[in-house]
Amino acid sequence: MSETGEAVVIGAGVVGAACALQLQRDGYQVRLIDRDPPGSGASSGNAGSISTGSVIPVALPGMLQQVPGWLLDPQGPLSVRWSYLPKALPWLIQWIRASKKERAEGYAAALAQLTLNAVEDWKFILEPEQRERLIHQKGQLLASRTQEAGATELFAQALREANGVATEVLDENELRQLEPNLSRDFRRGLYIPNSGHTTNPKALTEALVALFQAVGGQFTRAEVMEIEHSGGQASAVVTAGGRFPAERVVVATGAFSLELARPLGDQVPLDTERGYHAMLLKPELTLNRPTSDMDRKFFATSMEEGLRVAGTVEIAGTKAPPDYSRARRLLNQAKEMLPELETREHTFWLGYRPSLPDSLPVIDRSRSLGNVWYAFGHGHIGLTTAPATAQLISRMMQAPDGHLDDNAFRMDRF
Repeated sequence: MSETGEAVVIGAGVVGAACALQLQRDGYQVRLIDRDPPGSGASSGNAGSISTGSVIPVALPGMLQQVPGWLLDPQGPLSVRWSYLPKALPWLIQWIRASKKERAEGYAAALAQLTLNAVEDWKFILEPEQRERLIHQKGQLLASRTQEAGATELFAQALREANGVATEVLDENELRQLEPNLSRDFRRGLYIPNSGHTTNPKALTEALVALFQAVGGQFTRAEVMEIEHSGGQASAVVTAGGRFPAERVVVATGAFSLELARPLGDQVPLDTERGYHAMLLKPELTLNRPTSDMDRKFFATSMEEGLRVAGTVEIAGTKAPPDYSRARRLLNQAKEMLPELETREHTFWLGYRPSLPDSLPVIDRSRSLGNVWYAFGHGHIGLTTAPATAQLISRMMQAPDGHLDDNAFRMDRF
């Protein structure tokens, strides 16, 4: 046993892998458990953005008026499977409530704690070789076809400015100097220079696990069945392949976290924003940085294996079959964004973003068990915030009572 003690981290996505590595470095003897290879789930299919500008919650003032139009637009960024609506309704109601101006301002301030230093956090947790290969700092670009910003966009920019996000407003010529392949339909842009990206999100998670194992951490592939507990403490993590005694447990299983938290007596309004991407294998062009179509609300990023177009939100839970027509629409939208793009060779993907109505993750100790911590619900920003989440979990674990009084990510905020 290490001097600090033992810990089990459940979930080898980017958040769980970062937690395991941070805790191992901080003196714990850590076992990381997942039924799948590291980075196989939502961590593998995102747009690769490490976004210092991600202080904007999903729900903003005025957005409610836009939702009916989005739902009726086949090309729109949001859809709801009507069969899932009764189950999703409580989450959607809380999401609407979260869009109030004062609440959104508070959520943005909380998100800034995890995002403003995201690129530096990634450089800190990686070794030089992985840093050089996997982290690129060329900023992030948001492009719009409109001449003037609308009220929601102006509010989002005010949140960035209030929380110290550096931005540069670009005219049409400046936009094309950064990304010459963009359609001439785009009239202006917003550049976020301190953001970064990776060209291989899955390899980035794999790198965390490799570093974790190199400093003595153990990775076990097994399906976790339950967390055994008695007397207000977890005692073991039970898997399909065996039982692992546990002095401390971190649950970081993304959209599936409630399957472990609920039997322990912990409950939060976690649901999934199902996200699709289209990977263009021979795009015949590149982008210099992650670039967002602000009007259609998707990102395009040049990756090692091609150009990835990621976006759209589908509310349908984790059990409904994929609707790849949404990914197919991304192909059309990408062609409108990048007219010279070659789209014939492509693959589609679906992942489950673990999301809470206020856009903040849960990073906290269990309300029921004194030696269980949660790190889930990161929505669109898991890749951006994984190292900062890991640092916060380690601080909590070392705190005298296992939690921090000034924590904005408490699970009892609901």
